[in-house]
Amino acid sequence: MNTTVDSAGQLNEIQTSSETPKEAAGPITAAERILTLDVLRGFALFGIMFVNVHAMVHPDAWFDIAWSTLSAGDYGFEAFKILFTQGKFYTLFAFLFGLGFAVQLDRAEKKGVRFAGRFFWRILLLWFIGVTHMILIWDGDILNTYAVGGLFLLFFFGCKRGLDRLVRRFSKKRDKLPRWTALVVSFLLIFGLFGGGYFAFQGQIAAVEDLKARAVAGEELSEEEQERYDRIVHRESEAGRAEQAEQRAETRAVYTDGSYLDTVEFRAGRFANRAISGPFWLVIAGIFILGAYFGRNNFIGRAAELKGGFKKLLWISLIAGLPLTSLFLYVNILSEHETGFSILRFAGFFLKTASGLAFALFFVAAITLGMLGSAQRWLKWFAPVGRMALTNYIMQSIIGTFFFYGWGLGMMEHFNNGLELVYMITIFAFQTWFSIWWLERYRFGPLEWLWRSGTYLKWQPIRKAAVTA
Repeated sequence: MNTTVDSAGQLNEIQTSSETPKEAAGPITAAERILTLDVLRGFALFGIMFVNVHAMVHPDAWFDIAWSTLSAGDYGFEAFKILFTQGKFYTLFAFLFGLGFAVQLDRAEKKGVRFAGRFFWRILLLWFIGVTHMILIWDGDILNTYAVGGLFLLFFFGCKRGLDRLVRRFSKKRDKLPRWTALVVSFLLIFGLFGGGYFAFQGQIAAVEDLKARAVAGEELSEEEQERYDRIVHRESEAGRAEQAEQRAETRAVYTDGSYLDTVEFRAGRFANRAISGPFWLVIAGIFILGAYFGRNNFIGRAAELKGGFKKLLWISLIAGLPLTSLFLYVNILSEHETGFSILRFAGFFLKTASGLAFALFFVAAITLGMLGSAQRWLKWFAPVGRMALTNYIMQSIIGTFFFYGWGLGMMEHFNNGLELVYMITIFAFQTWFSIWWLERYRFGPLEWLWRSGTYLKWQPIRKAAVTA
């Protein structure tokens, strides 16, 4: 048995015994899926909603928490979110995306069909979906970031193919690079960038301090240096902090009182800043490669055989993740009054990434092991939502923005942490029911169907009655 997946993490199981080398590419059937991967994706969607709902209720300050003003209950709730959700679930989704890339590649190789061109086209479609989501619905979209990270993944795949050819040409013992090299590249991308970023950041701090010292000493500055010094002084002044507070108030006013067109115009004006993730794309690509390593080795498909290995992964990731995420919480509390890009915020992003990766692997191991035992009967309720991951992800944004923003029901000002939790459980329960209802009648979720049809440039059959044996 081999696994295959579409490039957004639409994970499936393929029975390859009847495949011929030149079998045409095409979407797989519902009977060819791996339930564990659907469960993982559905579980990740619930965790993503846990974080995103808070960002919808607080559009002016997504993750900035005024810790010193919180009640004991709210303090505990915010701490729980940072410890066990923030940074964990988009990482899990990215891991599944990379796993999907690998097993989709495996399927294409076995069928003898071209892979890179079709994957590139699918990624462009995903980017378009993400940008549309970001501008028309909610600017917390992650799909466009995944799409750009997917292009980096495709680039690294091409590089590996070239290096494999060199190995075949000059090595008598190997015909390709060993698979563990993917782990090296993955961790270099995820954490190597932080090392370089730290030294670059320290250099910026030194440059700023030198600029301040020269200005205080009365040394004449160039026009460019003077402009930079004035920006620094303004940002750190009372007027600068008041300006930032005014910008936050303006953001909240748009979403509490503005029309739908007002919110679209506002998001479009911030599109460039939101869409350009810089080095974060490479971090995502590193997570993709780690997932691809799991996919190429078919670890999930061989879970029963590798049960001992998954137990080790469970404990190692938990032992590493708990102190990392605890430090992330501590740094987050310390940086409450930080503005701009400070060393505390830099440390917070590093700890968020490291703890997110550790917990993503913990969730993979825990759910995989759970699906081998009696817990499967409870975990499988996540699977219908996971089978329609793209549809349910966008649906969460549509429902959330209508429910909270002023152009809809305008409930943003009336929500606290307890009501957020009730809302999330209610919406996820509805999505579970809807996904079960839909999949009893159709092969794919509505957006999955549109994406597949766009990928193959042909309308795919969607009704189950239209599928022939």
